[in-house]
Formats: sequence, C-alpha cells, structure tokens
Amino acid sequence: MIEMMNMSKEMIGAGILIDICGVVKPGEKVVIATDQEKVDIANIIAKACIIRHIEPIILNMIPRKSHGEEPPIPYTAALEKADVVFAATSFSLFHTNARIEACKKGARWVNLPGYSRKMLCEGGLFVDFQKQREKAEKIGKILSSTSFVKIETDKGTDIQFSIAEREATVESGISDKPGMVNSPPDIEVCIAPIEGTAEGKIVIDGSIILPGLGPLNEDVILHVSKGFVTRIEGSREAMLFKEALEQAQEKEVFNVGEFGIGLNPKCRICGSMLEDEGVYGTIHFGIGDNHTMGGSIESSMHTDVVIKNPTITLDNKVIMNSGGYVND
Repeated sequence: MIEMMNMSKEMIGAGILIDICGVVKPGEKVVIATDQEKVDIANIIAKACIIRHIEPIILNMIPRKSHGEEPPIPYTAALEKADVVFAATSFSLFHTNARIEACKKGARWVNLPGYSRKMLCEGGLFVDFQKQREKAEKIGKILSSTSFVKIETDKGTDIQFSIAEREATVESGISDKPGMVNSPPDIEVCIAPIEGTAEGKIVIDGSIILPGLGPLNEDVILHVSKGFVTRIEGSREAMLFKEALEQAQEKEVFNVGEFGIGLNPKCRICGSMLEDEGVYGTIHFGIGDNHTMGGSIESSMHTDVVIKNPTITLDNKVIMNSGGYVND
C-alpha cells in the first residue's frame, strides 16, 4: 500500500515536470536523457508522458564523471531533434555544448541532474512556480542593471566583484519558450562575474555540490584573488573539495564563474544540487566553467557552493539582509 502511495506521489511530481515545467503540448517530440544510474527517474517521467498520450524517447548512456562533461555524439544528435528535453542524469548537462546546441535549435530543456524519487514526492517541486517566476524576473532586471556586487555574512564571507554589462539569467523552473533551460525545483537568478574582478573571502556554510560532500558539517573557507580561488581552508571537507578541483589539473576549475540567488521557499539544503541552489534566502557561487552563461572561462568542471543568510549589496543598495529580502 505504501509503495502504491509513493508511486502515486511520484506520478504527481512527474506530472508537474511535464505540465508546468516543460509545458509539453500534444504532438511534441519529447526526449528523456538519462544514464544507467537514473533510469528509474526517466521511466517514471516516461510513464507520466504516456498517460498524457505523449510518446517519449529515452536516451541512455554511461554516467558522466562530473557536471559539464559532454555526452556521446549520437546522444547529442538525438537531443538536437527534440522539442522538449528532460535531462534526468547523474551529473548536470547544463554546462555542455550538447545542451547549448539543442537549445539553439529550439529545444526547451528541463534539467534534472541528481534527481531522486523523493524529490518527485515532496519539497521544492511543489512550489507555486508562476508566483516565484515573477519575483525572479524582477530580481533579474535589477542584477542586469547592476555594476558592483558585495556579499557579506556573519560567518565571515566578504567578497566583491563586478557584473557590469553582464546579463542575468532567470531560472524560474518553467521552460515555456524555445531555447529555454530550467532546473526545477531550483528557482534562481544567476550571473557571471566579470573575469578577474572577484576579491575577498567566501565562507561556505551550506553545501558543496560534489559526490562525497553535500551539506557541510564544518565551514569551508575560500580565499579569492583576481577572480580565482587561491587557497582553501578547513578540515576534512575542505580537503576533499581541494582534491576534487586539483585532480582536474587545470587552472580554470578555480574560477569564480557564477553568482546565484535562491528563490524557492519550499527548497531545503539536503545535498541535491537543484534543491540546495534554490533555497530561498541563500546564495551560491559556481566555481569553474561559465562560458555557457555569459562568461568566457571554459573548464571541465562547474561546482556550486551554497552560502546561508547573506547580506547582498548591489551598487551600494542592500537587497538582502542576513538572508531576508529587503521590502519582501
């Protein structure tokens, strides 16, 4: 009985992805991109599609080793023929050329890396996406007209950087126009800092979204100079993060490539990238690649780190104070 109830909840969650997040219409070509570790999620989405008289195609591959690693060429070719892509993979395809090319050709992309069956049943997926979209679009306009950002926290984060003439990306969770990409339940506004401008210190007290890490037991401190992480301080989790970046053997993985603001009040920090990034009242930095979001740095990795209760100052105006939006 419990298993049947869970399956019913999973189908409701899958229905939200199809109807609200992907806005799939009859007759559209739907591709579900997955890998061997996430086939269960792909099958649930496929079943929900079939109930709606939508015939999906499932693509399977060997799991990638990290976020942003390209899928095989035949896999990529199929993505480019889709009207809607549900990417239920172990690692995110967001920062891949495969995703970029599919979106250029008009695909609406619903990015679902690291999804669990629990995420289909509860949490951020059950938010009012349209309501939060309006807030995200408002903040996106503010960020796009901002030149200078300063972030501070009581834990010791104190970092500043330029975003002058950069365009913010609004990720509302809803992909309803050709070429749009969203990662529900994550609702966020993000932007690529101007390369070389980030200076200061980031104290990570939320999560580091990498295998073996996730929600942190102890703070991890990043020292930043001229746009790059130059030193990582902390205990075991800090060393694991440092080792993961160093194994890539490229300077670019240390680039402070993204600044994002979480906007989903139903998300909680739990170790899932899409839940953690979207938590209302948090920010995150993407360390590594940013060429797919308006930056110029290409890297084999893009790792998000989440910071709780920040104070955000945009061009000397405070828009968030210790995790609470001013005039919210």
